[in-house]
Amino acid sequence: MAESAPLPVQIPPELREEFLKKLAYVSESASSYELDHERNQVRFRLATGRESEAALVSERIATVAQKLCSQPTGTSKLLLSRKSEVEPRFTQDPHPPLLESGELISYGQGRWGLGPRMVTLLEYFDRKLTEALRPFGPAPYRFPSLVGAGVMDRCRYIRSFAATLTLTSHVREDLDAIQRFSRGAQWDGERLSYPADSVSGVECLLSSAVCFHYYAALADAKLAEPRTITAVGKCFRYESKNLTGLERLWDFTMREVVFVGAGEWVLAQRQHAVPLVTALLDNWKLSYEIRTATDPFFIEDYASMAAFQLGFDLKYEILATLPYSGKDLAIGSFNYHQDFFGRSFEISHNGAAAHTGCVAFGLERVVLAFLAQHGPDPKAWPALVREETGIC
Repeated sequence: MAESAPLPVQIPPELREEFLKKLAYVSESASSYELDHERNQVRFRLATGRESEAALVSERIATVAQKLCSQPTGTSKLLLSRKSEVEPRFTQDPHPPLLESGELISYGQGRWGLGPRMVTLLEYFDRKLTEALRPFGPAPYRFPSLVGAGVMDRCRYIRSFAATLTLTSHVREDLDAIQRFSRGAQWDGERLSYPADSVSGVECLLSSAVCFHYYAALADAKLAEPRTITAVGKCFRYESKNLTGLERLWDFTMREVVFVGAGEWVLAQRQHAVPLVTALLDNWKLSYEIRTATDPFFIEDYASMAAFQLGFDLKYEILATLPYSGKDLAIGSFNYHQDFFGRSFEISHNGAAAHTGCVAFGLERVVLAFLAQHGPDPKAWPALVREETGIC
């Protein structure tokens, strides 16, 4: 059933996309949110039988708008770099031909498998990014996909990004609980139903970034020298109805290079990384721009935290053009956390709280950006990529 919700504030153009993303978490009963900025309202649909919830959903939409738009003025995003082609080389959505050829396999919302050519591309981009950042001398690490709930609570991630969390549990170590679970658990077509008292509490979450494990490993450390590490791993961020193709995945592969040391040193490392990465993007003939950006904080923290990040240029985002949608996709970022993680985990460097930063890439998104701009046919790819991947 179609409904509409009047908004208490005007949504500025730069916040419209973020506003619509946040609406996916308003209610499980609502969907198909559409912003009508001329009438200053949101049109949405309610599931059959849930029509009585229209007023509640409208109220929640208004709350999201109010909190999202309470951001102070004077914190607009800045363009740092741009490389764009005059004419798009490919304009179709690459997902359908990739699905048809078996290079993409859908396992459900936000869950995709990759075929041989896609895997080759992903591993190639990861290898070249790792080589480009080798001048920093990062020590290689590998971390588990599970991260302790205590670690995530210590750095306030649970409060700031509650909507994206993926919790884990297990069947309790109790014979009666195991038997109740095995007898009662069944797939109902949408989810696994089971006796709730047979399952443990949440000790771990699926990690949403690679770097948390390293900060936890350094907890209470007193560093005399700065540290640089690199790691690649699976990360998990639930984004509800926003999970679309390779643009937004529930689980994805992240490559990170992490810096820990004095603030001036971390900032210098981040700045040095920018031309090393853009040289690669230029070699791959990608259209992109680099802008100051913010993280997708939950609505309780969005206004103050986004303003803080923009005000201090803490995040630079690499936005690649997607010709088939006319939108830009964030494929990587250069981040400076100040001493937040140093204070959270009591990591010191030369007697003061350590500062941290990282360079991070979502590898599936790099693959998508490349195929969206060049197409799935290798004959249209830059010669360098064909030669170095061996894909013809």
